[in-house]
Formats: sequence, C-alpha cells, structure tokens
Amino acid sequence: MNPFTHTLLCCALLFLTLKELTEACSCASSHPQQQFCSADVVMRARVMGEKTVSSPDSIDSIKQIEIKVMKFFKVYDKMKDIQYVYTPSESSVCGVTLVNKKEYLLGGAIYDGKVRIYLCGLNILWEELTDFQKDSISQPHIGYQSGCECKIRMCGMASCNNLAPNECPWTDDKTQNNQHICTKLSNGSCSWYPSIPVKSTYSSHP
Repeated sequence: MNPFTHTLLCCALLFLTLKELTEACSCASSHPQQQFCSADVVMRARVMGEKTVSSPDSIDSIKQIEIKVMKFFKVYDKMKDIQYVYTPSESSVCGVTLVNKKEYLLGGAIYDGKVRIYLCGLNILWEELTDFQKDSISQPHIGYQSGCECKIRMCGMASCNNLAPNECPWTDDKTQNNQHICTKLSNGSCSWYPSIPVKSTYSSHP
C-alpha cells in the first residue's frame, strides 16, 4: 500500500469514528424515580415483535414495537389500549433495542397519539428490577408517584451546598437507585426513604 492510499484510509477511518462519536446518543444520569415521574405512560409490557416504518415528520425511520401490556402504573384515560410503542431505528438518535418475548418496565412520552420511548427514558428488563423498585412503582401513595413533586439533585463528587427543602441529594449510587425513593414529608420537605445518612459530599438543608 503506497503512503498516499494509507493516509486516505486513515483519514476516512478517523472521519467515520468522529462521525459516530458526534452522532451518538448522550444521556444524562438520572434516578429511576425521575424517569418514572417525567414519563406520560409507565407500564409493564412484553415485547411481541417489531418492524421498521417510515416517519412522516422525520427523515429517519422509526421502529414500531408491538407489545402486550401486562399492567399500567401510569397512564392517561385515552391511552389504555396500547398495542405499539415507537422509537428511532438507530441508537445514535436514542433509539431503544428491546429483546423479543422479554418483559420490560417501559416509560414513554405521548406524541401525536403515540407512545414514544427513548434510550434515555425508562426501559428496564422486568427481571432486573429489585423488589423495592417493583413496590415503589406499583404503590402510588408511598412509592415513586408520591415523590414526583420532589427534585433529585445530582451531586457526584462535588458538594451539594444549599439544598432546597424539596431536593434529595443523589450521587448516582447503585444502592440509591435500587433501594431508595425521594419522598415528600408531612412538613413539605423531601428526603430519602429509607433514610440515608448525610455524607461529607453534600450538606443537609440550610
């Protein structure tokens, strides 16, 4: 291979790599409760099949995923008969890939009379949910729904100073994600349940 051809191939490979990186879907970290609260529809559903269809409002194709709803946890009255959910065909634009015949916890947005699901939303294999998460989803008065007026604030490695009374500090910890909910207390403030000891990485309410 001559040097010129080698250089062209290297440039082409670099271009494709950069294109893939720039087009990749990027999701901000979020607690499952946040995904639940922000969704229009939340349900346990079994995947029955899928096909690619054209989208009249986009140049990109979308996937029509046939589902069998096992149970609704959050739904509008007009959307109680859901047979399909829709998602972009490509993961680069936040399309979701679901395994056929598997059951998922799905959260979606209603747009133009259809339920749209995205990679950054709620799409968890039902078998991977903890018992605490299943209880939090299905019990509206003491579960995720009860804390939707609260805000879960990402702290990471930095400090969470001057937390508002309605904020729960979150470090994207697996235990926080799987075993805790941010719930509203009788005095109007919000706190983790079960309670989490205040760490040095964030402060409590001023």
